[in-house]
Amino acid sequence: MTSPSIEPLQLFETTPGNWSLMLTDQHFGKVAAVFEQVEGFDGSGYDWASVAHAVTERDAPHLQDRFRTDPEAGMFVAYGPDHDALAELGAILARAYSDSEYLGGLVAIAELD
Repeated sequence: MTSPSIEPLQLFETTPGNWSLMLTDQHFGKVAAVFEQVEGFDGSGYDWASVAHAVTERDAPHLQDRFRTDPEAGMFVAYGPDHDALAELGAILARAYSDSEYLGGLVAIAELD
């Protein structure tokens, strides 16, 4: 079985048994307009963390408490020891990245981080 693509996100092992899921600012511009439709959002790493939490509340509650986020303005990072949870989150966020309607729905329910 082939894993779903998570591009443009990257999932990598940072130390043995610990994983990071990352999206960098070089990719933010393509979807910034979707974020900017909601007051206070601009598509930064903080906003992607808010979207990640909205995903777990609405679409993937089984992922709650299975990862942590550590965003910066220019980078979104989710991390933890649960590779499968991060891979699934990556697939969902990749879908959001490529589907502006889906992303817009998540941004609309996201709370500013």
